[in-house]
Amino acid sequence: MKVVSGLKRVIQWTINLSLIIFSVISVQLVRAETVHLAVLYPEASGSYSKVFKNILDGIEELEDTHIITRVVTKKTRAEDIDNWLKNNQIQTVLSLGQRSYKISKQLDSGLPLTIGALVATPNGHGGISMDGSPEVFLHHLENLAPDVQRVHVVYSEKNTGWLIEIAEQAAAKRNIELFSYKVENLKQGIQYYNEILTKVESNKDAIWIPLDRIVPDKAILPKVLQAAWEKNIVIFSNNPIHAKKGTLFALFPDHKLMGKKLASIAVEQVRAKGIYKLFPTSDLKLAINKRTASHLGLNFSKSKLRQFDIVFPTR
Repeated sequence: MKVVSGLKRVIQWTINLSLIIFSVISVQLVRAETVHLAVLYPEASGSYSKVFKNILDGIEELEDTHIITRVVTKKTRAEDIDNWLKNNQIQTVLSLGQRSYKISKQLDSGLPLTIGALVATPNGHGGISMDGSPEVFLHHLENLAPDVQRVHVVYSEKNTGWLIEIAEQAAAKRNIELFSYKVENLKQGIQYYNEILTKVESNKDAIWIPLDRIVPDKAILPKVLQAAWEKNIVIFSNNPIHAKKGTLFALFPDHKLMGKKLASIAVEQVRAKGIYKLFPTSDLKLAINKRTASHLGLNFSKSKLRQFDIVFPTR
């Protein structure tokens, strides 16, 4: 009886071990299941071509993914894309840029759609907008200019309202007051900028210039930079050209990291059966103006300067 009992235990132990091994193998197979991803990107030249190349390089780094790409031109038709997707057994689509997004909305494939490489607002599709994350902006502000207590931002609800909600939470965590001025046209925007520039205090206030078409850069940047220089006010934005012209710092996308993250979102829409959230860009590089920093009394060591991606002036 003891022999039989022992034999039963051995058999049961073997069965349990087999079940465990089978479960582990099954999980690994699920994880390793290849997802067929199609990437649409626009025909581009010059610096824009480099942007899309870097994004594509990042996309290619994602493992367990079969990736095919297609250039979208002015002559590309939605029905051609639909046939191409069907012939290649595509499971999910990643659309880069406005032109690709425009044609993607016309597709009949019914496949999950992820969007990127464009300035977007939440629209029912998962993806990443070119707008920089307010959380990352305020992190760098706190690190570079810790005496700043208030941040002012002029914005339109249509373009930037969703980011203001994120910014309010990020500011509250850092005990920074966020003053947001919602406008509906250029005239209101210029009026608010004029009001802000009359009341800001040296080293205590900062102005955030978002990617918002409601107030074009050329309409306000020269005046804001001049007033900021005279009053020792921190200015930051989403455009490295602004840092070159005199803002303290600017953040801009790391396109390769963005590409890899976009591919991950696209794949998860297949594996997790639907992730339709739009995110601001959090993989950001930092450009800083050393001359402006010095004028503001912010002096960075050589080792600190080496941590920045771009330092202006370049000489």
